[in-house]
Amino acid sequence: MKNTGRIAGKAAIVTGAASGIGEVTAQVLAREGASVCVADVNVEAGKRVADKINADGGEAIFVRTDVGKSAQVIRMFERTEKAFGRVDIVHNNAIWFRHGSATELDEKDWDGTLNIGLKAIFLAAKYGIPVMRKTGGGVIINTGSVHSLVSFATATAYDSAKAGVLGLTRTLAIDYGPDIRVCAVLPGAILTPLWDDLKVPKKERRRYAKMVPANRLGTGEDIANAVLFLVSDEASFITGTSLTVDGGMLARTE
Repeated sequence: MKNTGRIAGKAAIVTGAASGIGEVTAQVLAREGASVCVADVNVEAGKRVADKINADGGEAIFVRTDVGKSAQVIRMFERTEKAFGRVDIVHNNAIWFRHGSATELDEKDWDGTLNIGLKAIFLAAKYGIPVMRKTGGGVIINTGSVHSLVSFATATAYDSAKAGVLGLTRTLAIDYGPDIRVCAVLPGAILTPLWDDLKVPKKERRRYAKMVPANRLGTGEDIANAVLFLVSDEASFITGTSLTVDGGMLARTE
């Protein structure tokens, strides 16, 4: 483990770390001294992220993990503890979703969205907190969304999962403090490769940017820097709450 940086000597797990916010967060945490487990179902991309961190002088491993399955979550913590001797930081960032109104959404898509977006956070706490407590505790950061606070048409399952993230974050903070801090970060419109996968047109991207007082879309770095602050000692008195990183989107009334 590196001995310099704001979180030097810590070991972190970032789920959904093969791309987007998770990828950037894994890189930022590694740059600031943490050893990082890159956890994702995408083997090729996940290994690429871990290899890049190692090539840049950091320390990382890749563990293929379906975060909605207990056995794989247990294995993720076992592999991380074996590699680094400890687990201090968990960033629950993985997401999968399908949109649709309640009468249109398939039950399997509801289950899939809630499994990855909410159940996975429960599993990470259930199996991860005992590991974290072995070396004195740590910090759990859950990725919510502006959807945690307001709702959007047809985002039935996604909005339910993201609203649930806030309740679970508060409960975990109460139950496991003071040695485990638990917070949520709530991204707004963040430009990630997912926008390309969903084929969001440039016109629509410009429309989203104009909705934001900051007059731009967010970046993975914007969220990663917020996560870094929340897991650092600078945030030692912050737990059971959320940090909205949306460029002021929710401040608008029109």
